Amino acid sequence: MAGLRRPPLAALVYGVLLAGMAVGQLASLDEFGEALESYEFFGPLVPAAQFGLPVIEVLVAVGLLLSSKLPPHAVRASGLVGVLVALVWSTLAVQAFARGLKVENCGCFGAFLSQELRWWVLLEDAYMLLLALLAASSLAVGLQPASWRSSLRSLSITRPGKSGSAGGSSRPKLRSESSVARKDR
Repeated sequence: MAGLRRPPLAALVYGVLLAGMAVGQLASLDEFGEALESYEFFGPLVPAAQFGLPVIEVLVAVGLLLSSKLPPHAVRASGLVGVLVALVWSTLAVQAFARGLKVENCGCFGAFLSQELRWWVLLEDAYMLLLALLAASSLAVGLQPASWRSSLRSLSITRPGKSGSAGGSSRPKLRSESSVARKDR
């Protein structure tokens, strides 16, 4: 069994979570649709979201769980879409909570494991988003903090007197028109 590899742990855990969510949602489509309606977010697109969201969750779960056997572009797509799924759930919860909407069932698992929208659901969604980011990072999606740091470093601006030697910046200081006018007086 030397050729048998499992996906990274974060991808495995997030894939199982998404698969469980999708199974619960698809097994109770009517109740899941009611849960989505209670968020007052999708409007006339509730039927599309009612079927589309669990299907996307299944596809992402399969991609995450089979990541060791799929081509790299499919693995990266699964990781990225997995983060987007977590963002959708987080956005739904935050906007409903902020607006004070009464959401009896968060809908994460359809009619199963239902819970009313409370502050701890926001924490659960934050944990899910963190797990999605870890899963994507473990699959080399390009969401690693190291890549963020290098991107930020390339955008950094050096302030006079703060870089290099004690003499300050080697770049000439630009003077504004007002400072030139004051000096001429």
